[in-house]
Amino acid sequence: MFLAEVVGTGILLFVGCMGSIGTMGRILPPPLQASMAFGMTVNLLIMMLGHVSGAHLNPAVTIGAVILKIKSIPTGIVYVVGQFIGATIGYGLLMVRIFDFITYSLYKFKLAITPPELFNDGSSNSSVGHCVTTVHPGISTTQAVLVEILCTSFILCAASATWDPRCAHTTDSTAIRFGFSVVAVSLAAIYWFGPTVGAVLGTYTYVLLFAEKKPDLQNDRLQFLELKPINASLKDFNCKEERNINGRNLELMAAEEAA
Repeated sequence: MFLAEVVGTGILLFVGCMGSIGTMGRILPPPLQASMAFGMTVNLLIMMLGHVSGAHLNPAVTIGAVILKIKSIPTGIVYVVGQFIGATIGYGLLMVRIFDFITYSLYKFKLAITPPELFNDGSSNSSVGHCVTTVHPGISTTQAVLVEILCTSFILCAASATWDPRCAHTTDSTAIRFGFSVVAVSLAAIYWFGPTVGAVLGTYTYVLLFAEKKPDLQNDRLQFLELKPINASLKDFNCKEERNINGRNLELMAAEEAA
C-alpha cells in the first residue's frame, strides 16, 4: 500500500503538472487543460491502484479516511509519508536538470523533460514556479483559505460518498466520477461555484419578492408542481381513449364473425 501511494502520487504530479506547461511558443494553457490533466490522471490511478491502496493520492483524503475509521492513524501516517515521497519524485522527474550538463557534454542531449524556458509557469517572464500553488496578488489570504476549504470539502464529500456502503453498487464508475470531481473543483471558484450560488440566490429572491404568499407551505409546493398531475391526467385520458377504441374494434370484429 505504501508503494502504491508513492507510485500513484508520483504519476499524479508528473502527468498533472505536465498538463499545465505552456507551449513552446510560451503560450499559457487554458485552465480547462490543467484541470482535465489532473482529473483524468486521478481517473487512471483509481482504476490502476484503487484496489491496492484505495488511491488516496492526497493527505486530505487520507485524513478523511482516518476520521471515518477506514484507516488507522499509523496507516494514515504511512500513507501521508508515501504521498510526500511520491510527489517529490514525480515533480522531480518532470523538472530534473541535475544531469543536463553531463549528458549534454557526453551525448549532446539534455535529460530534462521540461524545457528550461517553460519552467516558470509556461512563461519565461513569470516569477512563479511551474505548478507551484501561490496566491494571486488580487486574492487575500482569507479568501484563498476559504476557497481551499470549500474545494477540499467538496473532494472529501465525494470521497465519503464513494466509501459509503450504500454506494457499493456504483463502484464501477467510481474512477470516472471522482476524476471529473477533481476537474470540477479545479474550476469551481468561477465556473461552478459562482453559478450554483447564483441559482440559489436567484430562486430565493424570486420566492421572497415575487411568489404569491400562501399561509400553507404545502400549497406553495403544490403550486409549483401543478403541471405534474395535469400531465398524469392527460396520460390517463389517452389510455382510456385507447382502451375504448380497442374495445369497440373487438365488438365490431365479433359482430362480423357472427354475421
